[in-house]
Amino acid sequence: MSRIARVFMLPGLLLALLALPLLAQEEHTVGLGSSDELGSFLIGPNGMTLYSFTPDPIGKSVCNGKCAENWPPLTVESADAELTADENIPGTLSTVTRDDGTFQVAYNGIPLYYWINDKAAGDTTGNYVGRVWWIVPPATVYAQRVPALGSVLVGPNGMTLYLFTKDTAGTEDAAAVSACYEQCATNWPPLTVESEDDIVSGINLPGEIGTTERTDGTIQVTYNGWPLYYFAKDAAVGDTTGDKVGDVWYAVPQETVTVSSGGEPGDFLTDPSGLTLYTFKNDAEGVSNCSGDCATAWPPFTAPEGARLTTSAGMEGKIDVIKRDDGKFQVTYNGMPLYYWKDDKAPGDATGQGVGDVWFVAAP
Repeated sequence: MSRIARVFMLPGLLLALLALPLLAQEEHTVGLGSSDELGSFLIGPNGMTLYSFTPDPIGKSVCNGKCAENWPPLTVESADAELTADENIPGTLSTVTRDDGTFQVAYNGIPLYYWINDKAAGDTTGNYVGRVWWIVPPATVYAQRVPALGSVLVGPNGMTLYLFTKDTAGTEDAAAVSACYEQCATNWPPLTVESEDDIVSGINLPGEIGTTERTDGTIQVTYNGWPLYYFAKDAAVGDTTGDKVGDVWYAVPQETVTVSSGGEPGDFLTDPSGLTLYTFKNDAEGVSNCSGDCATAWPPFTAPEGARLTTSAGMEGKIDVIKRDDGKFQVTYNGMPLYYWKDDKAPGDATGQGVGDVWFVAAP
């Protein structure tokens, strides 16, 4: 090799070596992916989609053994490993200690997993699997299961959101009006955004997210017309200490049951993610006669014990739960137990309609 060649190669090699740390800095623990269908969602450092598991409590994984083989957790080497996220991801990253002693990355307390059947970056084939696995969008408002109340609305930092009954809820003809200012707004900080265009809705959130302008010109986020607030005394993700304060402040529950309108077979009930719910002709009010193989084909629609149950605005039927033989609490509508159908794969599917002349979509 000539001396001239060596002179020109050394600066190039030096530049390449200097660039290595810069490249490494660009590889975040959690980044952002997107698709036309699902919008933005979290991805791991390998570019693969990350998922959450509905049964996981905040700050703990209950997916072990075979579950963890199918849904490998995103892990790091130690509890104090440096965790970085794309600048467009709000909230916080942390670690949870798994049963095997490894350290799993969590987003706002939600443990994160890959799906073994995703083969390439951008794949989201794990979304909706078993009605318990979901992509994780960096949402302005999303639903999170908390110990005391079931699924309630939380902000982008994972902290519980509240409504104030002294506010005036917005309608199609009039904007929402907040009655919480000065010391009230110090105790109950409003959830605000720079503009309505900045709002990203979480999955499994059928209600309407909007905004209203406060007297100071800031833009406050609303849900089904109600302005949303945090509570200053909530110290950690999962806290709901503001619920029922003064009998005027309440955590905002996720709608348990909503309605799909239009198309075949007409209007019918769905869960928050839009999956169709069914009733069984052989049931009686308050009694499920579907167990064993029947319940495998027609999984009961259940809710955590003590969960606050709500329906979408305008629904007049009564929602409740019954306790099944296995101890789980099955949701009922006007007394009739509600079920999924194993062959429905996505929101809008209603392939169980009329099966055996005893299974029918649940009518509002």
